[in-house]
Amino acid sequence: MSIRTFCLRDYEEVVELWKRVGLILRPGDDIEGIKLKLERDPDLFLVSEDANHEIIGVVMGAWDGRRGWINHLAVRPDHRREGVGKALTDELERRLLRKGAAKVNAQIYEWNKNSLDFFKSRGYEVHSELVMIGKMLRKE
Repeated sequence: MSIRTFCLRDYEEVVELWKRVGLILRPGDDIEGIKLKLERDPDLFLVSEDANHEIIGVVMGAWDGRRGWINHLAVRPDHRREGVGKALTDELERRLLRKGAAKVNAQIYEWNKNSLDFFKSRGYEVHSELVMIGKMLRKE
């Protein structure tokens, strides 16, 4: 397994992986949204490949100048429990630390028990008093 920075040519394969694992894709996950993400902090969008150069994992990190964020972590089902998710988050955390992040957050749906369990096992804490809110600025 190897980890590298996402390239735009990976887009279709990554989207298929996200869909395969049940991630809910939003308008910002379209090709134009990803291009904008790559203008800001491309070094935080990582893919993991197997020996055949097939993408087996992906994580999209972000840095807002204060905190780091983990978005869209996904591992191909046939490669789960092999350390792919751990390796991706470890590398993302290292890169965020180099940027100056003292904290990293992830937003996870309550129904996604596997993801919650994974992050808890990595030392992340659930902040049950927080409520995520959002507003669409672009109507597509």
